Amino acid sequence: MIRISSLPLIQNPGQFYAAEHILLVDVLFVGDTPRQMREYIKNTHGGFIHDKKTYIPITLTGTPESLLANAGKPILFKFDHGFENHYHFDGNLNAAIWHKKLYNISALANQPSIQFEREEEFIIARYLSNHREYMEPVTPETLLTIPAKSPSIGVQAMKGFKPVRE
Repeated sequence: MIRISSLPLIQNPGQFYAAEHILLVDVLFVGDTPRQMREYIKNTHGGFIHDKKTYIPITLTGTPESLLANAGKPILFKFDHGFENHYHFDGNLNAAIWHKKLYNISALANQPSIQFEREEEFIIARYLSNHREYMEPVTPETLLTIPAKSPSIGVQAMKGFKPVRE
């Protein structure tokens, strides 16, 4: 059994592209289900209950290229009694790194099956309790950037003035 909290975290795009295999960890909000269904999902599918809402930890493994190739494609989770939900990675690599969702599992690549320990407290603390929305950083304009519209100096005569004749 592997502890997700002990895996090396990917902290920049260079580490992401250099990894042979990666692990994407997130949580799926299953819904405000009745108590019986919450208990069923918790016991059967590895879910947990936080603030009377049911969540399931999601672990997706693969290469960096496969993760980006499947960005935006929903992954359907079907439960019994016709209950289903879907998860999709939007492809925003910077947001996934900022939210600490990506781990390097290149050392575990040759194992036939990978199983993770249930770390409910770790997942709740990292992905639910301290969750903040990712804001794209705004790059300030510097003096070295080219303006969007270059000013045209000396093309038009100024009003009220006449050209000087020699």
